[in-house]
Amino acid sequence: MDIVTTCLYGSLDKYIYMKILEWFKMPEAFYDKPRSAYSIKLQKYLYGLKQFSQMWYNRLSEYLLEKGFENNKIWPCIFIKKITSRFVIVVVYIDGLNLVGTPKELEKTATYLKDEFEKKNR
Repeated sequence: MDIVTTCLYGSLDKYIYMKILEWFKMPEAFYDKPRSAYSIKLQKYLYGLKQFSQMWYNRLSEYLLEKGFENNKIWPCIFIKKITSRFVIVVVYIDGLNLVGTPKELEKTATYLKDEFEKKNR
């Protein structure tokens, strides 16, 4: 499954500012100084920022750990949940998730991922 608009799920853990783009219309009150004197403080991550993938991973990881998954220490992109004879494995690759497991656990995992994140199946 692919998570849609993953950049909206990561929260900022520090202040990030960016230059004002040429096409951005500024209020007239700011015309007294050159455009380069101003910057914009981001409230959400933008896709393509170098910090984006780490913040998205942190958000997803936190959610999966709350749901009883264990993070694989050797491969941090793998999350495993075992319940007696049932299991589910979630493999994370940027904004894509591969799910492997027993049918009942796959269905439950897909449901609570859908409840938290907007997704589309591949």
